Amino acid sequence: MGIYKLEKAYKTYKSKNEENHALNGIDLSITEGEIVIILGPSGSGKSTMLNILSGIDFLTKGKVYFNNQRLDRMKEEELTNYRKENLGFIFQSYNLISNLTVKENIELGKELSNTPLSMETIIKEVGLKDHVHKYPYQLSGGQMQRVAIARALVKNPKVLFCDEPTGALDEKTGKNVLALLQKINQKYHTTMIIVTHNPSIAQMGNTVIRMNSGKIVETIHNKEIVDAKDLRWA
Repeated sequence: MGIYKLEKAYKTYKSKNEENHALNGIDLSITEGEIVIILGPSGSGKSTMLNILSGIDFLTKGKVYFNNQRLDRMKEEELTNYRKENLGFIFQSYNLISNLTVKENIELGKELSNTPLSMETIIKEVGLKDHVHKYPYQLSGGQMQRVAIARALVKNPKVLFCDEPTGALDEKTGKNVLALLQKINQKYHTTMIIVTHNPSIAQMGNTVIRMNSGKIVETIHNKEIVDAKDLRWA
């Protein structure tokens, strides 16, 4: 079943006499429960795609659906509720609040949900049981990303958007974070959309979308899924 659908989607920026298509006539369907990897060089349209699907940005032309509802027709209040009730976000820069503990940062995600998961379960799931009273400055990069994942996951989101989630991490830590995301997908059937420039990550996705110059140049459906810890690292 398709959770997202884009039809003839354009996102156009105008400057003087030029038009730049960040998305250039995209048609796309994303299946519920999948890990979807969006690959491409800088400026290919990856982040724009993520922003459109998450309702943060708006199409210039075309249609975007979430569970057969038109996102592009929603008003700001409806979009706010859509993000609050359905989405979780993980970023390269973690976006933790420095004067809150690990537990308090995760609780922020819980407060945004009407149907949160158990704090204790999620903290155990991401391996932070011994760090709940620490502050972000006392954590490694991998631990901070785990806090960000826990904060997003405790909301019990239908979709988890991950924008370069391993971009600031070394290979070992990056693979550990991706293994955690894979485990969450398998256990909670959370749809995951991972934007990355690292082609190695493609092997762990159900579907791989390669983008360039605002267009989808290739869509691959992997027959075999590689465990994150066995990925070759680029």
